[in-house]
Amino acid sequence: MGCCRWAATGITGATRGIVSGDGIGHFFGAMRIDAFRSKETFKSNMDRWIERFRSAEPVDPENRVQVPGDQERACEKNRLANGVPLFETVLDDLNLLAKEPGIETGW
Repeated sequence: MGCCRWAATGITGATRGIVSGDGIGHFFGAMRIDAFRSKETFKSNMDRWIERFRSAEPVDPENRVQVPGDQERACEKNRLANGVPLFETVLDDLNLLAKEPGIETGW
């Protein structure tokens, strides 16, 4: 089995009989940017691309145009400020685990 087929079946779970959604596929790739252009030129072009997208007029004025990673950065900022929300059952399990060694959870 070639490495690409192995990677594809490993990611999709096809070797374990798991069927993913029809027509859904993913590709993961990595390239050495400096094999095509200088790192500085690439970064400069990316900065311009990001600025162009973020300054575009959104379809919905209530939501700004986003680039990959914007939602994750916003979520991280929120989690750092407000903590990570947990289900009550998870908190119960954590309290139970902390009880035996005498750890005070404080939540």
